[in-house]
Amino acid sequence: MATVKRQAEIAAAAKKAAEEARKAKAAGKNPADTPDNDKVKDGLPWWKESAQWLATATNWASIITGFFSAGFGVLGLGVGMAFPPAGAALELLAGHLGAASLAFTGLNVLFTGIGHGWTSGDFKSSLASAALSVITFGQSKWIGALSKVDKNVFAPVATKITQIGHDLVSPITGLLGSLGF
Repeated sequence: MATVKRQAEIAAAAKKAAEEARKAKAAGKNPADTPDNDKVKDGLPWWKESAQWLATATNWASIITGFFSAGFGVLGLGVGMAFPPAGAALELLAGHLGAASLAFTGLNVLFTGIGHGWTSGDFKSSLASAALSVITFGQSKWIGALSKVDKNVFAPVATKITQIGHDLVSPITGLLGSLGF
């Protein structure tokens, strides 16, 4: 009994929809052409928003681990002069932090591609930055980030490090640009 009733409801709904479609066609009106369909309601899908957030987070993680890698590397050189075992341990820590920075850079490229598209300018920029990070073992991101810090605080140091970093990576970016990245 319930099946027959449900089939009758479906048939009535289909008949009503067919009649409305005939009326719209006779009037020359597209039923999808409504003000509700003129705007995007939800924006990006949740997975794209999440990927963009993760791209930003992994970029910052790469910058921070690269910065600490450089810091422990320099500290290890100084401490190593006075106490070589501690210097070696700090250099080992610096190497692991550099590897972590590279790993975060790789994740950043992946999440940027997912979140912004594989042919987007953001993805290409992320890919070029990753190439520089591989060459500088994770140091290029924090050097670039340091150039954006308040100039009054670290002006002399930031300027010099940024100049060295620019001199180091400028030929590389030129090559990547000529290759289409």
